[in-house]
Amino acid sequence: MKDTLTLPVKGLPAIPAWLAAPFRLLEPAHNRLLLIVFCGCFSFLFMCLFTPFNMNQWYAGGPFGVTGVFAAFSGSGIAALGISQFLLRRWMVKKPLRHWQFLAWFFGETILVAVIVNIVNVSLHDYLTFTWLEYWDTYKYGFGVLALPYSIALLWFQSRVSATQLKTIVLQPAVAEEKEKEHLLIRDEYDKLALSLPPSSLLMVKAEDNYVQVFYRNGAGVKKELVRSSLKKLEPQLAGHGVARAHRSYMVNVSNVLLFKKNAKGHYLLIEGMDDHLVPVSASYLPQFLQKFTPDS
Repeated sequence: MKDTLTLPVKGLPAIPAWLAAPFRLLEPAHNRLLLIVFCGCFSFLFMCLFTPFNMNQWYAGGPFGVTGVFAAFSGSGIAALGISQFLLRRWMVKKPLRHWQFLAWFFGETILVAVIVNIVNVSLHDYLTFTWLEYWDTYKYGFGVLALPYSIALLWFQSRVSATQLKTIVLQPAVAEEKEKEHLLIRDEYDKLALSLPPSSLLMVKAEDNYVQVFYRNGAGVKKELVRSSLKKLEPQLAGHGVARAHRSYMVNVSNVLLFKKNAKGHYLLIEGMDDHLVPVSASYLPQFLQKFTPDS
C-alpha cells in the first residue's frame, strides 16, 4: 500500500521540541511583577486612547464615567494576574513550566481575568446580570486587550535574555584570552603546549641536558615535569611572569624565593617548599637579585 503513512514508534516526539522545552521567562519574581504592572498600565492607556470595540460608548453617561470604568477593569486585571502569578503559581507550580504548560496557564489567566472583570462590571452597572453571554463577551474583549501587552512584555524579557547570551558569546574569546594570559604556557622544542599552570604555582626550572625539569606547587606538595626544551627557549615564554634566570642551569619564580644568602661558595636562593634544593646565583645574574633582595642603604 503505497499511500500508507508509517510513523516510527521510537524517536517520535509526543509534542514539538519547543513546546516541551522549559519556559523560564517568568521564573524571576521581578519579571512577573513587571508583567503585571505593565499589562495593567498598558491596558488602561490603550482603552482610554484607542477605545477598542467602541468601549467608550458602552459606559458613556454612566455613574462612574468611562475613565473610572476603564480604571476598574485595569485594576481587576492586575488583581487577577497577581493572584495567578504569585498565589496560584506558588501553590500549583512545583517545577519550571514547559512552553505548552505556560500556554495553558496563560489561557487560564485570561479566564480568571474575565471572571474578575465580569464581576466588577456587573457590580458597577445595575442593568447588567451574571449570564454566560455576558461573561463570554467580557472574555473576548478582555482577551483582545490583554494579549497585546502580555506579548510585548514577554518579547522584552526574551530580548534581554538574548542580549545577555549574545554578550556572553562575544566576550568568550576575550575571557579565554585573558585566562590564557593568567597562566604560564610552557611549550616544548616543537612549540607544542607541554604544561599550563598559574604563575604563582611555578617554583623553578632546571636544565637537564636536552630537557628541563619544571618544579611547581601542587596542593601542599611539589611536583616536577620533564619537558624537552631548553632554558634559552623557555626564557621568553616566561618573561613578564616574575621568572628570572639565576644561573645557566636555573630559572626561578622570584615571588617564591624564601631566602637569598651568601656562603663560602657564593650566593644562593632557597625556594619555598624546596628545602633540599639550593639554587646557585651566578655572577652574571647576581645584580638583579642584589637589587631586589638587598635593602636600600
